[in-house]
Formats: sequence, structure tokens, C-alpha cells
Amino acid sequence: MSGQEKKSKTNLIYVVIGILTLVVAITGATFAYYTATATVNNVITGNMASIKFDINVAKKTNVDNTSGLIPMTNSMVQKAVSNASTKGICVDDNGNAVCQVYKITINNSSSAGMYFDGYVTLTGGSGTPTDYTTWGSTTATTMRWAQAFCTETSGNLASCTTAGTSTARQTDATGFTWTALGSNATSGLDKEEIIDTYANATKSATIQGNSYTIINKNYIRVSKHTGASYVQANDVTSALVYNQFLSPKDTSTSNDTGDSSTTFVDAQVYYIVVWLSETGTNQTAGSGVTNTPSTTANFFQGTVTFISAQGSEVTSRFGDYVAVTPDTKK
Repeated sequence: MSGQEKKSKTNLIYVVIGILTLVVAITGATFAYYTATATVNNVITGNMASIKFDINVAKKTNVDNTSGLIPMTNSMVQKAVSNASTKGICVDDNGNAVCQVYKITINNSSSAGMYFDGYVTLTGGSGTPTDYTTWGSTTATTMRWAQAFCTETSGNLASCTTAGTSTARQTDATGFTWTALGSNATSGLDKEEIIDTYANATKSATIQGNSYTIINKNYIRVSKHTGASYVQANDVTSALVYNQFLSPKDTSTSNDTGDSSTTFVDAQVYYIVVWLSETGTNQTAGSGVTNTPSTTANFFQGTVTFISAQGSEVTSRFGDYVAVTPDTKK
């Protein structure tokens, strides 16, 4: 065999090897691509454990399903949610629904303990708010929310209050006991308990032996969230909980649900009260008032988002038709 023939044969072998290598590389890339896109976005796999959690949002009050929801002043929120002994939770003395209560349950279904932040953001509503307008005028929502602490009997709300103890698993000796909302409103301004500053709503607490930032008081949220993702320092007006710790999933299912009085291990329950803030103007859908929807569909929407320390995120959305009674001219 001549030198030229040997050289051609050698080149051919290199070409074949190169083609096979390219096929393997393409196949590997294709496999990796499909593997990545098939992965659920709330699962992060590590060397020893998989981080996975789930949330459920359930509406617990139903008077507004038939009679609609009328605006309520912020200072009346505690009276409205603790009214179970008279007309009922979130029902005024005339039998009208003035707020709604939602139950949020989060379950750790992984083999690793985790920390997470939770946010609730409301949009929609009707008209321009009068209690908090500095962050926007025509686009500001009139919907408000705060954390509530409730007990249930056979799945039905038995009692609720806006006073309670922080749901974060903190072991700080000082504790974080929250007083009821509505006691600080003065001069009809009705906005003293709205907080939008990170430093005013948080404090350091010891959790699992280390120091973490947590929400240290209950307050009225105005949902001033405008970014693509949630950030603690920027989104305190939507914050439900910071650095909540959940233990790894255990074998018991009895501690996966309950109410505010339940001791949880790998799960946690939160309640929120949602209301339409009073503006002194007609907030009926289709009334022609600025920022008022033309129809009753999707009057307001809520987004519940939990983000783990590992970056995993789970989101649930809820919304409701809200009918309000027009102003009656005297």
C-alpha cells in the first residue's frame, strides 16, 4: 500500500470517528434538553434529597357568593373577622358580606427540611384608593388583606381574629405576639396600620439555631408588587411570611392539615382576610368611575406565591366576582 493510500485511509478513519463523536454529542444534547424541559419547575434535585412542596388555597366564607361584597373601612377589619357570635364571620350587622377569608396550606413533600418566603398579591378592585395612594394613582388597587388566625369545626370556620402569634417556627425568647388590627385608626385616615417599609415589618429571630428575618407584626397589605419576581426588601406590602421552616416529610398524614391552633411538622396553615377598602364613592362594576371594571367578571384577582430558599417556586391564583351596593342619594 502506497503512502498516499495509507494517508487516505487514516483520514477516513478520523472522519468516521469525528462523525460518531458528533452523533454522540448531538444525542447527548438532545437527551439533556428533553430531560430538562420535562422537569417540574418546583423540584430541585440535589445529591441527597429532592426539594418539593405544594400549596392549596381555599375560600372559607360564602355569604358574598349570593349577596355580594360591600366596601369596608380598614379600621373595621378585626370586628368583621371576629363577628362569629352575632351575624357571622365577615358579615356586618345588616347581613352584608364585608370581607372574605381564605385558607392557605403548604406541605413539604420532600426528604429535606426547608425555609421559604410567602407572598399574597391582590389586583383589581374598583376606583382609586383613598387610604394609600403614594405608590400610584390610577393603577392602584382598592383591595386589601391581612393575616388572620382561625379555628375550624368540621371544616367550617368557628372563630377568627387578626391578633395572634407569628407562624414562623421561631424560638426567639421574646416571641412575636400580634395585637388586633383596627385600634390605631385616627381622624378618619384609616391607614395607620398599612406598612410599606421593610424595617418596620421585620425583625431577626432564632430558627433552628440560626438568626433569620421574619415578619414581626400583623399589618394591612396593599400589594405594591410590580416586579417580575418577589424580593423580601421590595415586597413587604405583599409579604405573608419570611423564612418559614418546615421539617422533612414524615410518615404521618394527621399533621398535614388543620387550623391556626394546630401544631404542624411538615406543613403549615395560614389564613388571610381580604376586603374592598372604602373610598366614599360608588364602587359598583360598570358605574363609570375611574379604574372600575365594566363587568363583574374577575373583579379582583389574588396570587399566592411561595419561594423556597433553594429557589423553587409554587404559585396559586384565586379570584372572585364581587358585587357592591351603589351609593344611595339621601
